Amino acid sequence: MPDQPPSDQDRGPTLDEQIAIYQREYGELDPQVEKIVNALSRLDRRMSVAYGRQLATLGLNHAEWEVLKELVMAGRPYRLGPGALAKRLGLTPAAMTHRIDRMVTAGLVTRERDENNRVRVIVELTDDGREKWLQVMRMASVFEEDLLQDLSGEERVTLGELLTRLLRRVEDTQPDAGGRLSDLD
Repeated sequence: MPDQPPSDQDRGPTLDEQIAIYQREYGELDPQVEKIVNALSRLDRRMSVAYGRQLATLGLNHAEWEVLKELVMAGRPYRLGPGALAKRLGLTPAAMTHRIDRMVTAGLVTRERDENNRVRVIVELTDDGREKWLQVMRMASVFEEDLLQDLSGEERVTLGELLTRLLRRVEDTQPDAGGRLSDLD
């Protein structure tokens, strides 16, 4: 049976409809705050789906992307220990080991003993891993430019500053929110 477009009932309420329902059910609601927070939440969810699709076209998943990104963020020669990677990604060492195992098999990273400290292991981005990272960045840049096409340069600057202020507020008041929470894994 061919895929059918979702009906209005399948789509759920629009943002404005959702806020009206919330106001009806919880009269103390500030509709402006709720609109901002729910718009950000919906945008994040839809962007995550879009990025996930892009990753899938390149044979990657989000977990692998996170490792590639952290290795690039570490700077040349794109190396980190598994413990440092796990800490940066909010993972257990065991979860990081499984992730690295898959990525070594895929040729995205190497894992070798540190020649200066044979107990220490080093994970390093391969040329193929760096190329995958670059491909993702190219695809994401096109998507992000399209996403922001209706905003002027000034609006982009303002939006960036406002969102950064919100991010700082969350980071300052919820410092543990950057890693994985056991109930969200």
